[in-house]
Amino acid sequence: MDDGSSEMEGTGEAANAVNGMTLNESSTSEKVEVVVAGKDRPALVHKLAMCAVKAGGTVIDLQQTIVENMLNLAMIVELDPTNPESNRFYRDILVCGKNSGVHIEFNIKSERERRVHSGVKSKYALTVLSAESIDVSTLKDLTLLLSSRNVRVETIKELSQGSMRCLELGIKTEQALSRGDLRKLREDLYSFGMNRYIDIAMQAENLTRRSRRLVVMDMDSTLIQQEVIDELAKHAGVSDQVKEITERAMGGHLDFNQSLSQRAALLKGTPAATFDKVIDNLVYTEGASYLCKSLKKLGYRLAVISGGFTAVTEHVRKVLGLDYDYANRLAVDENGYFTGETYGPVVNADMKADLLVRIAQEEGITLDQTIAIGDGANDL
Repeated sequence: MDDGSSEMEGTGEAANAVNGMTLNESSTSEKVEVVVAGKDRPALVHKLAMCAVKAGGTVIDLQQTIVENMLNLAMIVELDPTNPESNRFYRDILVCGKNSGVHIEFNIKSERERRVHSGVKSKYALTVLSAESIDVSTLKDLTLLLSSRNVRVETIKELSQGSMRCLELGIKTEQALSRGDLRKLREDLYSFGMNRYIDIAMQAENLTRRSRRLVVMDMDSTLIQQEVIDELAKHAGVSDQVKEITERAMGGHLDFNQSLSQRAALLKGTPAATFDKVIDNLVYTEGASYLCKSLKKLGYRLAVISGGFTAVTEHVRKVLGLDYDYANRLAVDENGYFTGETYGPVVNADMKADLLVRIAQEEGITLDQTIAIGDGANDL
C-alpha cells in the first residue's frame, strides 16, 4: 500500500468505504474496475477511495504493486446508479488521475450483466516472439487457430522496436475454460509455434501479469548460443559422442541424469583449464545483455539455473549482472584434470523447479510473479 494507506485509516468515510459499509447489496448495483498506472504518488489510494465515498460507493477490492516507484493499481468500486451522486464518480476519478499524473481506465459491468456473464469470458495475453519478422500469413493462421477454439483476438500490439519480431495479442474466450481446455489450447499454441519456429507464451490478463519480480533463465542455447559441454567435448576430442547424447537429452529421449553421467565420463583426463578457453569464446544471445540490464533497472531479481557447469554460470552471472547462479559441478583431481564424474546435487528439471521456489521464498516473491525461460526438455 502506498503512503495513503495510513491516511485512509484515520479518515472515517474512506475507511468505511474500503470495509464495505456505505452501500448495501442491490440488484441494480454497478461494479466498476478502476485501473491506474503511472508514478506512485503519496496518498493516491486515499484520494481514489474518497472519490468512491463522495459518489455513495464502496471499494470492495483493491490490488496494487509498486516497482521502482511505478504503480499498477486495480480498484473495484460498487455504485448505486439510482443515487444521483454516483454520476460524479467517473469525473472525480479522472480529475484525480489528471492531477496526480497517472493513467486511468474504467471497466464497467452492471449487476444483471454479472449474473448473466459471470465467469463466462476470460482474458489472456499471448506474447509471440520470432527471430525474424512475423509475417502476415503466420499471424493469419494464428488468428484462425484461435477462432477455431472460440477465442477472439481483441488487440494486437507491437512490442519490438521497429520490427514485427515480438507481438502481444489480447484475446478473450467466449466461455470459461476448464483446466483441460486451457491445457489443450496451450498445447495447440505450442505445436503451432514449433512448426513455425516462433515462441508463444499465454498468460492470464490480470494485474499480476504486469508485476513480475523474478526471472529465472537457462544458460546453454538461451543466454548463450553454445552448449558448454559440447564446447568442452571439442577440446577433449569427443565432440561427436557428446553431441549425440546432448541432442537425445534435450529432445527428452534420454534421462538427464544418465546423460550427464555419460557425457562427464567422456571428459575424463581433460584439463580443467579448458573452461577458460570455453569462457573466452562464449557467444551471448543477441539482446541478452540489454534484457538483463533493463530488468535490473525495473527491480527484477535474476537467476541463471543451468544443466551445465558452475565454472561458466558464475562467469555469466558476473557479466550479465545476475543475482543467482546454479549448475552442476565437474570433479577435478589433484593434478587439475577432470575425473569424469560430477559431485553435488544434479541440476535437472526437478531441481530447477525446486531452486526457483527456493529463490522466490528467499526473496518473498509469489510463484505467479516469476518467469522461467528455457529451450529444452530439462528446462522449467
